[in-house]
Amino acid sequence: MEKTEIMISGMSWYQNLKFRNKIQIICFVVSLIPVILLGAFCTIQSRRLLVSQEKNNINNVLDQASSSLSHYLSLQESIITTLAWDEAIQSAVDKKYGSNYEMFLANTEVFDSKFLMIQAMHPEIEGITLYTETNLYPHGTTLKQLSDLQEYSWYSDALSAQKPFYIFDKNSSKFLLVYLVPCRFYNNIMTITLSYDYAFSSYKTLFEDDYAIGIYDSVGQLIFDYSTFSNAPSELFFEQNLEQTLGKNAGSGYFREISTEDSHGWNIIVFRPQKFITSTANSFILVIMGMIALCIVSMIYLGVVLSKHLVEPLEKLANNMDQIQADNFTVTVKSKNNDEIAKLISAFDNMARRLENTIHELYINKLAKQEYRLQMLQSQINPHFLYNCLSMINSKAIQADQSEISSIALQLSTFYRTTLNKGHNTTKLADEWRNTLSYLEIQRMLHSDSFVFSYDVDESLFGCRVINLIIQPLVENSIVHGIRYNDKEDYIGKLYISIKRDDENILITVKDNGCGMDKNTLDNILTAETKGYGIRNVDQRIKLYFGQEYGISYESEMGIGTTATIKLPLN
Repeated sequence: MEKTEIMISGMSWYQNLKFRNKIQIICFVVSLIPVILLGAFCTIQSRRLLVSQEKNNINNVLDQASSSLSHYLSLQESIITTLAWDEAIQSAVDKKYGSNYEMFLANTEVFDSKFLMIQAMHPEIEGITLYTETNLYPHGTTLKQLSDLQEYSWYSDALSAQKPFYIFDKNSSKFLLVYLVPCRFYNNIMTITLSYDYAFSSYKTLFEDDYAIGIYDSVGQLIFDYSTFSNAPSELFFEQNLEQTLGKNAGSGYFREISTEDSHGWNIIVFRPQKFITSTANSFILVIMGMIALCIVSMIYLGVVLSKHLVEPLEKLANNMDQIQADNFTVTVKSKNNDEIAKLISAFDNMARRLENTIHELYINKLAKQEYRLQMLQSQINPHFLYNCLSMINSKAIQADQSEISSIALQLSTFYRTTLNKGHNTTKLADEWRNTLSYLEIQRMLHSDSFVFSYDVDESLFGCRVINLIIQPLVENSIVHGIRYNDKEDYIGKLYISIKRDDENILITVKDNGCGMDKNTLDNILTAETKGYGIRNVDQRIKLYFGQEYGISYESEMGIGTTATIKLPLN
């Protein structure tokens, strides 16, 4: 109830407006909604288009970077594979040397000549080193003992590797390509030291504005990372493996795209800020806001002009209505149009004339109404006459020692007194129950052998107000149409009535063991199709007075009996 009052008070400002102002507000609101929706749609679509274009741009750059990375890795693997399978190199590192001269010839004619030539042709190679298990003496950076690699964690992997693999030490910034030279007698490992800056310098100029990039090898180790952000949040910088990086939330202010290099399984991740899209979208928004403002001004102007043209005849009509309230029936407003307002003015003109003619009839009918009221007052004397007659019968029956006649007279007096209820529509539940008991006593006296009745009543509910005469029709229906129509042998009709509380409701149940009803009668007992049952009127009065959720419900089974339940509100 409080919520309804708040809503009504919140709308009072609108209710107090003049009709012309209401028309202006309605025109403004109705026109503003599509303008706002169109503006929002344009803003969202333009932003989506900018985002889509930026993602396509990032993916195109990533594809080129991935292709370049694949070419670089394949080239280095081709170089080390060619050297490892060179017959002269394999022959030089797969035997024992008997003299220093043989060692000198191997170093100068085989290792130095081939390695230095490859370095001269490929500036990205900083050095080529062969770690051998033979008795060759170390020779500069070209030849070293295999035992020098035992301290590295990848040494055992190198001895069992079937193909070249890359090693990156971020602390020392060493970028190596490692391969096991295929020999029959000795283990020999070849490494190519690659220039870290040369290998990844091109990835520092992928975009003209802010971005961050990370390159991970096939096992997810971070090989290279670079960022041009001046104040990027820490979560954009890459962890030491790919899984952790992908598991982080990049935030709503950045794009994150990933590309996988097919040949070696390396991954490239790029972050790009969305701020430039926001700045571009802001220019669209400013244009759209300007258009919306122009539309609003136009709508206000059109609303004022249209409301004046539309409401002016109605305002004149309202003035004429005020004149009629002052007993002036002259209509001055006219309309040359053929719309609904013109029809309303014409109908008002006709009504004013007919009202002027009818007012004379009202004075004539006034006397007839007064006479009718006198008749109504006279008709109210009849119930008192009935009560007095029943009291006289009761007195005569007592004098004649006729207790049954006296009891019937008393019950009839109680029944009609509570039924008529002085013309009121509602009564207390206690009086309604007293009325029902009087009816049951009368029926029991008239048909003493046909039925017995029992009841279970919560007397704490007797103070509640209910509609007058709702239980007795259900009881009468059970006796007349249920119990009396049961033709079983040795049958005794039983009627049970209960009145109890169910949460915030009152449930009144009337149950009999009569003949019951078939499905068609049960379905139609509360509808207009009912024949011979007075229950529909009771159900409609309950719903009209308390609401559609209240009323009568029926359950019945042929040959078993019928149960009728009345649901009423507690308060």
